[in-house]
Amino acid sequence: MGALELDKLTWVEVRDELRAGRDTVVLALGATEQHGPHLPLATDALLGDHLAAEIADRLDAFVAPTVRIGCSEHHLGFPGTLSIDEATFDALVADIARSLARGGFRRLVLLPTHGGNFAPLASALGRLGPVEGLEIVAVTDITALLAIAQLGEEEHGVSLASGGLHAGEWETSMLIAVRPGLERAGERAPGYVGPPREAVARLFAEGVEPLSATGVIGDPTAASADHGRRYWGGVVEIVMDAVG
Repeated sequence: MGALELDKLTWVEVRDELRAGRDTVVLALGATEQHGPHLPLATDALLGDHLAAEIADRLDAFVAPTVRIGCSEHHLGFPGTLSIDEATFDALVADIARSLARGGFRRLVLLPTHGGNFAPLASALGRLGPVEGLEIVAVTDITALLAIAQLGEEEHGVSLASGGLHAGEWETSMLIAVRPGLERAGERAPGYVGPPREAVARLFAEGVEPLSATGVIGDPTAASADHGRRYWGGVVEIVMDAVG
């Protein structure tokens, strides 16, 4: 059957699909935040659009509109970044889940595509608890991102530091593989390329700006669409193993 875009259907068409047995919805939780001078603010949301569609296609599910603003406080030192606090994020997740349950859906798959949404999503689901009639499956382990970085190191010789945590080689490659016209390729430049563990500790404690004046954590200069297509294959495998 493949994926169906939920918001492109009428309510009658949705009802008929539910009656025919299509009762799963896939929803990405992205962000609108800085991604260095070379990638658009919508990067995490655009990656979410693509990932949710790929997973919904494999699950014969509906794909819901990506949530395009997330928990991005650590990027607020850069103009254009939009952020909501964790209480708002909690309420958003809860309200969406309850809306779907009331509408007759039976399974919700939640996919964060912004690093700052992983921990808040886990907390939100813990506070939400069971929703009657709705199974909620979510990817909340941020180490899934490390698997992409390791793929880059093993297959393409891209160090973990260059792969980066934000707007580095692998994220740039993934975006240009699916939305090639949005990158400002001439603006690629290395940002923070120190130890990734240090970057994680500092960016959530201090924000990104003290760590990297450009907002880049990694080095995007070796990014390519070919790399990105391979990363996408790995990401889809990881997510399907998690939500199957």
